[in-house]
Amino acid sequence: MSNETIKIANDIDTGYNSHIRLNELCFRLASIETDEIYLDFSTVNFIASNQFAILGCILDTYRDEHPDTTIYFSHLNKSIKKTIQKNGFHAHLGFEKIPDTYNTTIPYTIFNIDQISEFEKYIILRIFDRDDIPKMSEKAKSNIIDNILEIFNNVKEHTHSNKVYTCGQYFPRSSLLYFTIVDSGETIPYNVRNYYENLNTEAPSKLLEWAIAPGNTTRITGTPGGLGLSILSDFIGLNNGKLYIISENETYEKKGTNEQHMYMPHSFPGTIVTVAFNLSDESTYSMTSENLSEIVF
Repeated sequence: MSNETIKIANDIDTGYNSHIRLNELCFRLASIETDEIYLDFSTVNFIASNQFAILGCILDTYRDEHPDTTIYFSHLNKSIKKTIQKNGFHAHLGFEKIPDTYNTTIPYTIFNIDQISEFEKYIILRIFDRDDIPKMSEKAKSNIIDNILEIFNNVKEHTHSNKVYTCGQYFPRSSLLYFTIVDSGETIPYNVRNYYENLNTEAPSKLLEWAIAPGNTTRITGTPGGLGLSILSDFIGLNNGKLYIISENETYEKKGTNEQHMYMPHSFPGTIVTVAFNLSDESTYSMTSENLSEIVF
């Protein structure tokens, strides 16, 4: 029986360097044909709970293509194991579940692409019904929820993926509530390239940047579409939160009002969207009017 070991060299938080490491894992797995794979976490002291959505998607995608290969996590420290036992990822590894006493995790959940109503209930319960979420009018809350649902809808409408992976975590020290959504379908750059091919026009050089810009859409009909992140992005800027989007080898990060578009050495075979809400924000948010999609405080 053959086996391979992949060493995960560093901690995995939410940010550019950690996303490079996760993309490196995808790249390494793509070249492996073996009976057993051991992921060695001996030098890893921390994995942010929301990043298990990405890990779960990566491992399930590999297992779908290599059903006879068994993947093991080796040398997990006690803290990471405890996180897994709290957030629901334990089911992948055969660990016993333990209660999340302090309500710091948003459970690791895999949604079928037709379960949008279940996904909506999940984000309302786990994010928007929290007592510590920033105050907002029902109209503002509804619009932000609709933006998050549009991310889910984009997977169904623009990819052949049949699953969406989610997970999250609240970090009391920073007062940030992270929530990650992942799929392994056609990437945003792939869809933008196809869109421009159909128009017989040269595609822009920065494909993810184009897709994020308000008003841009790959829908041939010209009906409103795109990533559906305009109000969510505006809210993150006012809320001093964070937004990360990774697709193929392109990445976008927004921290408060600061934005960065960057490239990574390896590609992610799908799309990752992570939102971090700042729960220390004492502002109250509402829409400027019933007709304008602008959020104010």
